[in-house]
Amino acid sequence: MLLFIPASLKPGQMVDGWRVVKPLGSGSFGAVYLVEKDGQRFALKMAMHRASSGDAEQSDARLMRELVCLAQVSGHPNIVRPYAYGRWNDATRGWLYVVEDYVEGYTLGEWLEKTHPTAHEVVAVFVKLASALAHVHGRGVFHRDLKLSNILVRASDREPLLLDFGVGSYAQAPELTDFPLPPGTRRYRSPEATKFLREHGEESEARYAFKATDDVYALGVCLYDLLTIARPWSESPAMFLGGRLELPAPHSLNPRVPVVLSAAVLHFVARDPEKRAPTAEVMRRELAALLPEVGVAWREPLHVPKPHVELAPEAPFSTPSQDVPAPTARHGLATARAAFVVALAVLLGGLLVWRFAAPAQSPVARREPVTPSSARQANPQVRQPAPLPASAAPSPEVASPLSAPEQKESPPVKSAPAPMSSPPVPTSRKPKALAVSQEWPPAEWSGFLKTCAGLTAAAALQMGCPGAQVRPESAECPEAARKAMFSSREDGGLGFRRQTSVRFSLDARQGGDSGVYREGPVTGEVLDNSRPGLPQGTLLYGYLWTGNKDLLLGRYTEARLPDGRRVPICIEVGNLDDLGWPTQEASKPGEIVTIPRVSGIAAERWR
Repeated sequence: MLLFIPASLKPGQMVDGWRVVKPLGSGSFGAVYLVEKDGQRFALKMAMHRASSGDAEQSDARLMRELVCLAQVSGHPNIVRPYAYGRWNDATRGWLYVVEDYVEGYTLGEWLEKTHPTAHEVVAVFVKLASALAHVHGRGVFHRDLKLSNILVRASDREPLLLDFGVGSYAQAPELTDFPLPPGTRRYRSPEATKFLREHGEESEARYAFKATDDVYALGVCLYDLLTIARPWSESPAMFLGGRLELPAPHSLNPRVPVVLSAAVLHFVARDPEKRAPTAEVMRRELAALLPEVGVAWREPLHVPKPHVELAPEAPFSTPSQDVPAPTARHGLATARAAFVVALAVLLGGLLVWRFAAPAQSPVARREPVTPSSARQANPQVRQPAPLPASAAPSPEVASPLSAPEQKESPPVKSAPAPMSSPPVPTSRKPKALAVSQEWPPAEWSGFLKTCAGLTAAAALQMGCPGAQVRPESAECPEAARKAMFSSREDGGLGFRRQTSVRFSLDARQGGDSGVYREGPVTGEVLDNSRPGLPQGTLLYGYLWTGNKDLLLGRYTEARLPDGRRVPICIEVGNLDDLGWPTQEASKPGEIVTIPRVSGIAAERWR
């Protein structure tokens, strides 16, 4: 008994009459099992530590908090239900467990990737989620950790369910943290909470008063991400929504989003809480009013499904972790201020030496390969991959230019591995460095430029973004790219001749007979095998210039092959001699309308 840990239960073992079928996942917070009783299946959560163990993470207290929250909000069809709890195998000193609904389905981000829903289907799901959140608030409870991975969509009927109330709050709830803000994920933190931390982070007794508008904002960000990011589960969003700027309208980032839906979402994520939907019920009513819409834009998938492309990474991806508690608010704020000063110095230095020359590579963050998913308990703290049901649609593998690692809070409680993600590929190798040049854009500007590309003109000025350039300068293609392109395949190159033509999609996010293209970083995709060196499914990373309505220039500086290899390239779409790729009459400065499939030229020199 002394050697027992909750993660060690075996199939067939009994826990107070519940028969363990299989483990669903485990982590520092606890373990979750699929259990069976009287022919029915449930999920059993067990805290990793007992109440008397001196656990600094307070996993016992947090599971008890989840139980209390679920008991108070029980009765809504879109919230997981608790069925039983107890202490095993000692009634007073044993390990706390809670038995809840076992949900067979996907996280919200997985659901988008695997089923490619329409705008109407997404709105229908969020009407139910807003209804559930209104029910939670009506019972005096705040969720405080709403995010894509804390919402499941049941595979059988597409019903969404709120889950994981482990950091929830209710009247007279005991305080379990010494941090000014409740534990959570940074991206979903409201602007007013961010401001509070900035102003009171060094005050040891300061505590943020969480409100309904904080939960509304978080749920609004979930909807915003589904509308604007094609792969929100596989690739976390790059833009930190820290509340200093108003967010770009969703339809400006994804033209498939209906304009009225885009406007509604901005009401849920407004920077000023006075301009935000004041309650979840208001949010529900505004979304429900959109359900009668029947236009074409409401019936087509929000993101174009793409063929599967297996991206085998070279090294494990590392993201900021929630696993390490913030020792004190003062220490966390000092670290953040130091990081900000360093980043500001780099930014100002870059602006002083800024010049527009030929583009270097567009750095690409290492992405985890998509793992199919199936039945599991609705719990973000503890998850484990499982096979995808045969009826589910294949997962799209489109790299989103808006995607990058999600920045998370460092709460006082450790969390288990991220939902449904594959384990990191063991390797001792460092990621292979890409060719580096002093040409535009510098590698260290990549994330900043991607953010600039998604902002309105006014927001870009506030951010200090560089002005748009009608034409980039002519320059030599880096030697590493020339060697990679023009060496024979036997020597490890692509086997191209000078001026080889390559056919590919200008932007992997867009299809159809024409598309709208804006200034900024872009991800193209090779759609056939006419060039063996760049097989079908190869992703091409580059930059577009659209400052003149009659001019479209594109330069792609890195290829990522289906086997995961990264190759420096110089592939040019249009050039300064022929004034760029042909555009259509609907084009205007900054927004070029043209066909999605283009021919690029393997160039020795950017012209």
